[in-house]
Amino acid sequence: MSFDRRERWLGGTLLVVIVLGLAGVLTRVYFLQTTAQPELAHRAAVQQLRIVSDTPQRGMIVDRQGRTLAVSTQVRSIAVDPSLITNVDLAAEQLGAVLEISPDDLRNLIEQYRDRRFRWVKRFVTDEQADAVAALGIHGVLIQTEYQRRYPMGSLAGHIIGFTDIDGCGLEGIEALFQDDLAGDSGTLLLNSDVHRRPLACQDGSSRGRDGLTVALTIDAAIQGFVEEQLQQTVERYNAAGAVGIVMDPQTGEIYALANYPGFSPATARQCDPNLLRNRVLTDPIEPGSTFKPFTVAAAIEYGLVNPDTRIDCHNGRYSGRGFGTIREYNYHRYGMLTVAEIIMRSSNIGSAIMAQRVGKSRFYEMLQRFGFGRRTGIDLPGEGVGILRPLEQWNDHEYTLTRVAFGQGVAVTPIQLIRAFCVFANGGQLVRPRLTRGLLDQAGNVVRDFTQEEALWPLRVEGDPTDSRQVIAPEVARVMVEDILLGVVERREGTAHNAFLPGYDVFGKTGTAQVPLSDGRGYEEDKYVASFIAGAPAYDPRLCVLVMVREPDRSLGLGYTGGRVAAPPVREILRQSLAYLQIPPRNLE
Repeated sequence: MSFDRRERWLGGTLLVVIVLGLAGVLTRVYFLQTTAQPELAHRAAVQQLRIVSDTPQRGMIVDRQGRTLAVSTQVRSIAVDPSLITNVDLAAEQLGAVLEISPDDLRNLIEQYRDRRFRWVKRFVTDEQADAVAALGIHGVLIQTEYQRRYPMGSLAGHIIGFTDIDGCGLEGIEALFQDDLAGDSGTLLLNSDVHRRPLACQDGSSRGRDGLTVALTIDAAIQGFVEEQLQQTVERYNAAGAVGIVMDPQTGEIYALANYPGFSPATARQCDPNLLRNRVLTDPIEPGSTFKPFTVAAAIEYGLVNPDTRIDCHNGRYSGRGFGTIREYNYHRYGMLTVAEIIMRSSNIGSAIMAQRVGKSRFYEMLQRFGFGRRTGIDLPGEGVGILRPLEQWNDHEYTLTRVAFGQGVAVTPIQLIRAFCVFANGGQLVRPRLTRGLLDQAGNVVRDFTQEEALWPLRVEGDPTDSRQVIAPEVARVMVEDILLGVVERREGTAHNAFLPGYDVFGKTGTAQVPLSDGRGYEEDKYVASFIAGAPAYDPRLCVLVMVREPDRSLGLGYTGGRVAAPPVREILRQSLAYLQIPPRNLE
């Protein structure tokens, strides 16, 4: 073949190759533009589209004055897209140095989840750490903005507020009860993103989230602080196992303070001893001891069987009878004839038992039901117990149960039940529902729901009574209980709670010193008591009721263990500080 022919052959062959190649390209282009276009467009859209949840800001929890108790603030967290990280060793070394995480742990995390598009590395980092991670510029490392729950007042009101999990979902307390209201509604953002998955624009079809509502509580942070401080001081002074305290408005049922000591900080609750998380005010049934005696007296007065001046023989400290055994006075006191007012002032077991006998089992049991014992109060917190009030058919055929319940043995109440029942004396004889929430507010502060306008009085369905009864005792009986009976417990020097005397204010109340039952319910622990005092003020226009119960004060210290010695002083201080804070004026001192 000559050179010219060979050259022409090569040229022709090259032309054919070029034509065939161009034809192939055109065929491919045609295919991509027609047959494959829908699929490719879909794949491109998927790669460029990021579907991101628009997380709403969790609502606040505030006290009755608007002070912030819980709030969610924006913070940054670090995550990775393991499928995009090319140099795993370098990324692990650099991230580990900034976030103070072992490079080996980071390396294992990335390698283990290579087929995933998202894994958290460290949540809630500091601004300095987030900026340092951003400066590294590692492809596949993501800096996310989210919300972290914060509690500006530390452990204050921890058992009321409760706490959330790391994702901001309520687990206990108000955080759990109002989870749906606080959480708000999540939205969905459809974002166009670049090759580094950085958002460029928001597409149509996106929906914004709705921020959560604010829960306004009835508690006052200042009064809550008074109570928590007194409980801590009392527990430390008497080396006690713990204490609870409540401050309540007897007219409305609103609670100004509710505390357990020891307490916990909501911010670290998930790392706490579970026993510290238990809200004993609501959950723990306790034999009330002598704090129960006013309800026995009220029943006897309500049924017209006694009045404050009725004299009862207390049998010189030893009262025996068929069917109820022998009853003695605390500390072996030997009382003879006492008026009903003196029985409460001196806290006579025998006098209380005799009044219960006069009332009788059926009427006495019915009255205890009307005071709300043996049933939940309906307080707006989760986990409330019912206490222990055995059905009437389980009371023995004789009068043993009757006479013991009369002075607070053989019955168990929760602290919230006890103070709710005591408020009956302070508000004219009605049973109110304890309440911790005032309402719900939107982000602009507008009221969405006002709980103060809803029914405060709690209707009772008493067994055998077809009507709903809100009036537990007559208003006149309630007045007599406060002014003629309970006032003397504090005002008179021989009263068991003279330690609660508060110059300028007429304080009424009742002490209790209850033995701690054995775990099997047969008998009582030796030298273990619950010291209690429940009180209200001012007597002639009650505005506050206060309960303090101290578990197992250490008798070996020689400082005392009774309700009058241990619990009355902190109640006095709580009343003194709270009345002054609320600007409730004292009576004119003569």
